[in-house]
Amino acid sequence: LHVGLAIHNYGIQEYMQHSVKTNEVFEQSMTFVDGYLHPGDKPGIGVEFNEEAAAAYPYQQAYLPYNRLVDGTVHDW
Repeated sequence: LHVGLAIHNYGIQEYMQHSVKTNEVFEQSMTFVDGYLHPGDKPGIGVEFNEEAAAAYPYQQAYLPYNRLVDGTVHDW
């Protein structure tokens, strides 16, 4: 967001709103109001990690499905 604001001919800033759980763990100072992203006033990139909130969501390792069989042939997932 800060790079986009600093460059006069910057293209389009894409933004996907995060879930409530994500916002609890990663507290951010930027806001999205009326279609505009507003950077916050916090130093750095404006994101703080909340360890206490993160402890409520333990890491669970996951894998994408394999698209190859044991013999190496490709198949549909």
